[in-house]
Amino acid sequence: MDKDTVYAVVDIETTGTSVTDGDRIIQIGCVFVQHNQIINHFETDVNPLREIPQAITRLTGITNRRVRHAPLFDDVAGTLYSLLTNTVFVAHNVNFDLPFINAEFSRVGYPELTIEALDTVSLSQILLPTAASFRLRDLSGLFNIEHDNPHSADSDASATAELFIFLFRRLRALPQVTLQRMIDLHPELPLQTAALFDVARGLNEQQPRKLPDYLYVKNGLALRKPGSDAPTTLAEPSKYPKTKKQKQKLMPDNLEWRPEQAKMMNYIYNNYAEGDRHPVKQMIVEAPTGIGKSLGYMLPMAYLGQTGRPVVISTATTLLQEQLLDQTLPLLKSIVPFPVNAVLVKGSRHYLDLQRFATTLKVAEISKQTQLLKLRLLVWLTMTTTGDLDELHLATYRAPYFQEIIHEGSVTADNPFYEDDFLRRRDQRMEQAQFVIVNHAYLSEHALDLGERLHRPYLVVDEAQHLPDSTLKQRRTQVKFAQLINELHHVDRDISRETGPSLLDLFAGDADAVGTLHGILDASETLETALNELVNHLFLRFLAAKRPNNHNQIIEELIPAADLANELAKGSAMATATTATDDLLAALNDLRHRFDQQSERFAASERYLFEQVDTRIHLFDDQMSRLLMILRQVVEQAPASLFWLTINHVGDRNSLQLASGLLATEGFLRNHLYAGFQPVLLTGGTLFSSGRSQYVLDQFDLDREQTVTHRMRSSFDYANQAELFISDAGPNLSRIAPADYVTYLTAAISQLAGAVDKQTLVLFNSLGVIEQVYQQLCAQPEFAKREIFAQGISGSRERIAKRFATSHGAILLGAASFWEGIDLPAEQLELLIVTRLPFDSPDRVFVKANYARLEAAGKNPFYSAALPAATLKLRQGIGRLIRTPHDRGAVVILDQRLLEKHYGQSILRALPAELPQTTGDASAIAQGLVNFFENNPDNPVTPPEV
Repeated sequence: MDKDTVYAVVDIETTGTSVTDGDRIIQIGCVFVQHNQIINHFETDVNPLREIPQAITRLTGITNRRVRHAPLFDDVAGTLYSLLTNTVFVAHNVNFDLPFINAEFSRVGYPELTIEALDTVSLSQILLPTAASFRLRDLSGLFNIEHDNPHSADSDASATAELFIFLFRRLRALPQVTLQRMIDLHPELPLQTAALFDVARGLNEQQPRKLPDYLYVKNGLALRKPGSDAPTTLAEPSKYPKTKKQKQKLMPDNLEWRPEQAKMMNYIYNNYAEGDRHPVKQMIVEAPTGIGKSLGYMLPMAYLGQTGRPVVISTATTLLQEQLLDQTLPLLKSIVPFPVNAVLVKGSRHYLDLQRFATTLKVAEISKQTQLLKLRLLVWLTMTTTGDLDELHLATYRAPYFQEIIHEGSVTADNPFYEDDFLRRRDQRMEQAQFVIVNHAYLSEHALDLGERLHRPYLVVDEAQHLPDSTLKQRRTQVKFAQLINELHHVDRDISRETGPSLLDLFAGDADAVGTLHGILDASETLETALNELVNHLFLRFLAAKRPNNHNQIIEELIPAADLANELAKGSAMATATTATDDLLAALNDLRHRFDQQSERFAASERYLFEQVDTRIHLFDDQMSRLLMILRQVVEQAPASLFWLTINHVGDRNSLQLASGLLATEGFLRNHLYAGFQPVLLTGGTLFSSGRSQYVLDQFDLDREQTVTHRMRSSFDYANQAELFISDAGPNLSRIAPADYVTYLTAAISQLAGAVDKQTLVLFNSLGVIEQVYQQLCAQPEFAKREIFAQGISGSRERIAKRFATSHGAILLGAASFWEGIDLPAEQLELLIVTRLPFDSPDRVFVKANYARLEAAGKNPFYSAALPAATLKLRQGIGRLIRTPHDRGAVVILDQRLLEKHYGQSILRALPAELPQTTGDASAIAQGLVNFFENNPDNPVTPPEV
C-alpha cells in the first residue's frame, strides 16, 4: 500500500452465510477509491440458481423474480477478478466478504485472490472510539453519508467507500506520536488492516503536519487540552422572570408553553429566594412526565445560583446525568440571559488513570480484545477532555484490562501525569461550575465532602424515588470468599508458575528476595486454609439445612448479629487470617523495597509482572478490610445494621457471600446526606402513594413541619388518551398452584394481546414466572409471526428495550427494572398488561427485616410500607404507557384484589382521576380493547397475522 494504491470497496449480498452449505452471492457492489476520491463503480445482481430465503428477501429487497434473468457468477467472475487484481480489498466486515468471494472464485475455477485487505469495522472502532454503534447504517447516519438502501450491495459499497475515505483522513490527522504508539503495539487486526497505520505514518513523514493547537504531547501520549470554564458569578444578577409574559419573552419560539412547568419554577424560586420573608423549607415536588421537569428546576436554580452558590443536581444513573448535560443544559443556556456552565461528576473508577494506562502500553499484549482497547484509548485521548470512560459506550467494563487502567481515586505530585490527571481536572472544573451534576451513588458516598468543598450549595435530587434504595445499596458491604481465594491463586501463580515468567525467576540471584517470596507463598497458604475454614463454619451453622422450593434458587439468610458474633468467637480462623494478611503485606513491602532498588535491571514486561502481584495483594487486602469491617459491625451490634449470608443454590458453599447493610434511611439521609447543603429539593415523576403520604416523608427522612410538598398536574388527557381495564374473574392468588397460575396467565395474555396487534408490555413480579409464560406463548401458533421478548432470556435489558422499540406488534415480558425507567412513546407501546399487584416478596432479606423494624415501632408493616410501595410501583408501571400528549394506550390489570380488597380502593385513588375504568373477564376486556383502539380513527386496529 502507498499513496497511489487503488482501494476496491466491496459489499456482497448472499443467500446465507456459508458457501459450503450451498449459499451463493445474489448481488455484488464495488466502488474504487484512489487519492481519497471515488474513481469507478461496478455493481450487478447474480443468479444464485437456488431459492432466496424469505428472510433474505425481507432484509435486502432482492426477490427470486429479480435475479431470474441476472448473470450467473460464472459470467461475471472474469470481469470481477480483473477489476480486483492489484487493488486493496476493503469491506465492512472483511472476514466475511473476501473469503466468500474467494470461495465463489474457487468454485468456478479461478485462483483465490491474494491481495491485501482492510476492515472498516475495526478501523471505525479504533478511529471513532465514542461512536455508540458500528453498524454501517448507524455510522452513515452519524456522518450524513448517503445510504438510501441498507443491505443493498451497491448502496452498502458506496456508503462504505465514503466511510473509508473519512476514516483514512482521520487516521492521517492523528499526531505522529499516536500513530507510532499504535504501530508499536503490533496489533492483530483482520487481515492487513494494521498495515494502514504504517501507510498513514509514511505519508505524514513525507508531508509533515503541525500538531493542532488543541493537542499537546506529554510523556509519549498525545492529549487534548482541557477547556476552560469561566466563573459565572455576576456583579448584577438578572431578575427572575416570575410572570408568564416574562418567561415567554425569554423562551425560544419552538418551546411549548407548559403552565404546570411555570408553576413548578415559581414554587422553587419563591421557596429559596425569599428566605428573609419565611423560613426556607425542604421541598418535595412531584412533576409527572410531560411537564418538563428538568427545565422546571434548572431554570429557577440558575437564577438562584447567580450570586455564587453552586447547585448540586443528583440523578439516578450516569445516563440521566449525561441527558441533563447534553439536552437540558443547552436549552437552559438558550433561555437565560447570563452564562451557565456545568460539570458532570462520577466516581473515580469511571475515569482513566493516565499513568496506569501508559504503563500497560509497554507490555506486549496477546489478547486481541485488549489490543483493540489500547488502540481505541490512544485515539480517544486526542478527543476527550474529561477522561470519562463512559464516553466509549462499551458494552461492559468488566474486562480484566479495565482493572489495570481505571483511576483509583488519588494521584501524588510525583506522578508524571500529575498536571494532566483527569480526576484533578474534574475537581478543578467543579470549583468553577454553577451546576455540579452527580448520581445518587456518588452523592451517597461524597455528600458531606461536596457540601464542605462547595460551601453549602443547593441540592436538587431528581428521580428522588431512587435515592433511598441507592443510599442503602451504597452502605452495603459484601465479601465474596471465592474472590478472596481467587486473588491468592493469581498471586501464587505469578510468583511460582512453572512455564512463563515468574517472580521467583526474576529474583533468582537474590537469596533474601527469594526467601521473602516463599514467605508470601506461606502466608497465602495459611490464608486460604483459614478462609476455607470460616466458609465451612458459616455454611454448616446457618445454611446447610436450608431447602428452597427450587433447587437452583439463590438462598439468602438473615443472620442475627448476636448469633453471628457467637459463631465467630468460637473459632480462630479470623484471627489467623488477620495475622497472615499482616504478614503478607509486610513481605510485599520488603519485596517492593528490593524491587525499587534494582528496578533498572528489569525489562518492562518484568516490571509489569511485579506490579500485577502488588496490585492483586492490595486487592486482596481491600477485600479483607471489608470482611473485618463487617466483623466490627457484628461486634458493635448497631441496631440499624443487617447481616446476611448468600449462596447461589443448595449446597454451593463455594459461592458463599457475607454482607452487611443499613436497614433504613431514617436518620441517615438527614445527618449524612442533607446536612452539608441548603434545604433539599426532591423531585420525580412518581413520588406519592396518596395525598398526604407519610410514607414518602419517611422514605426521604424528612419532617412534615419543615417540608413543603407540591404535586404538579399531569399535562396528559387521560380521559381520551387511555383506558384502564381490571379483571374481575381471575383465580384466587393465595390458593392457586404455581403451574395453574402460569397456565391462566398464558391464556389471558394470549386472548388480550391476540385481540389487538399492538406493541404490548407485560409486567411480572417474578423472572421464574416470565420464563414459564414465555415458553408457553412461544408454543402457540397464533404468535408464530409476532416477536416475543423476555427478560432474562432475550438478552440484556438495554438490548431487549432497543429491539422492542423498533418492532411492530411485539410482546415484551418484563419484571423489576421494566416497571420504570423505560421510555416507549407513541406506537412503541400501546398495551400494558399488569399480571399482579407489585407487592414486595416478604421473604426477601431487606423486606423481612424492615417489616420487623416497623412492628417493633408499633406500626403496621402492610399499611406503613407494603401498600404504599406497591401503589408507587403500580403508578410507575402505568407511567410507561403515556409518555407524550399524542400517545394513546390501554392498561389491563389481571389482579382482582384491586376490586375485592379494601386496600384496592386506596390504590385506585392514587391513579389519575380522569382515567376511565372498566371491569370484566378476559373476553370482555379483549372486546373492550378492540373497541378502544377502533375509536381512534387515526390508528385503526390491524388484525394480527395468523
